[in-house]
Amino acid sequence: MKISLPTSGNWSHPIERIHLLPFSPPPGAPVALDPSITLPSRRESERQRLRSLRRTGLLDSPQEERFDRLTRDAQSYFGVQTVIISFISEDRQFLKSFVGDLPRTIPRDLALCDTTIKQDGLLLIPDMRVDPRFSTHPFVLGEPFARFYAGIPLRGPSGWFVGSLCLVDTEPRHLCARERAYLGTLADLAEIEVNAGA
Repeated sequence: MKISLPTSGNWSHPIERIHLLPFSPPPGAPVALDPSITLPSRRESERQRLRSLRRTGLLDSPQEERFDRLTRDAQSYFGVQTVIISFISEDRQFLKSFVGDLPRTIPRDLALCDTTIKQDGLLLIPDMRVDPRFSTHPFVLGEPFARFYAGIPLRGPSGWFVGSLCLVDTEPRHLCARERAYLGTLADLAEIEVNAGA
């Protein structure tokens, strides 16, 4: 699967660009707020997240077998066309390890994984073409004509989401409970490697 980047990076999906705190409860969960606690602003949260990413030393680093082994294993197990371990910087997605014909960087406003790091847990999209959040995305309407996406955010130092492990395919599909669990295990292993040198 080959990705051709659009000449314009002006596409934006309707999901609000928020950066959840690293240990935020799931959306809709009841939260008892202590009025004496001041939560960091979105800008401050993003600043701390980027500091966490820099501490890993992985941004713009060469491919490494410890990550490549995980993406190959995921591709073999799930049988998808593309598997990516990537990191989200200020303005781009850096692909640390991947299976597929891909560029090493993608503009952040086109990065599907930018949505993944804004939530805690699996982001599963069985068919992006019928999901209103992604149906007009350039990677859905054009090369690589992505349909299926599953991504899990990866925590860096201090617990901030710095990147993700994701699966992408050109055919719609679902993940059974066993497949979800195995993807979670691979994400745990990737997270260990992310934090190994921090």
